[in-house]
Amino acid sequence: MSGNALLFGSRGALGSEIEKVMKQKSFRVLTAGSGPDDAINNHLQVAYQRPQEASDFYSLPSLDVVIWAHGLNCSDVIADFDLEDLERLWQSNVVFIASSLSALLKAGKLLAGSRLVVVSSIWQQESRPGKMSYTISKAALHGLVKSCALDLGERGILINAVLPGVVDTPMTRANLSSEQIKGIIDQSALSRLAEPPDIASAVAFLADSSNRVITGQFLTVDAGFIGMKHS
Repeated sequence: MSGNALLFGSRGALGSEIEKVMKQKSFRVLTAGSGPDDAINNHLQVAYQRPQEASDFYSLPSLDVVIWAHGLNCSDVIADFDLEDLERLWQSNVVFIASSLSALLKAGKLLAGSRLVVVSSIWQQESRPGKMSYTISKAALHGLVKSCALDLGERGILINAVLPGVVDTPMTRANLSSEQIKGIIDQSALSRLAEPPDIASAVAFLADSSNRVITGQFLTVDAGFIGMKHS
């Protein structure tokens, strides 16, 4: 066995693929999310809407890997946005990660040499129309990862982020028109969308014990869209 891995957001398209790949790499995967507690399947119920405390994680074993693959999304603009939406995304996408990481440290669950991976987005680095609250929440993760890499380095703990582009999932197909998807594909170096296994493989690479010195970094997985798009 490669060790114990805690995965937040395992029930999404990306999270479920990450869980599968991590199990293939012989990790014991414990999942956490908004679903009900399930001791048999090693699932821990957590509330993304509130800060986490050390006591929330006392039942867990020591962890070699923690992966945050959850997240909320919405569409809005500065001229007309709902403050509750911004606060909701900020809490789930940023505060929850910070508070759960702090709680795991206080609970003594992170081993020296632990690898932490945040699944963020290319919209951490870029922006697009109508995605203000989402972009704000993802941009904040840049600072979180950089700061935590410095603060956790003395403990030998590594933290990095994977930045997916537009991923070919049912949600993407439901929310983007065929024309929009074609536009993204046409502006990508590989002329295709990334797929969930591509994201999962990148996460597993950073989570593997062979990663001994990569920390505070951001791995873009977008089929060559960022930096290649021409319009």
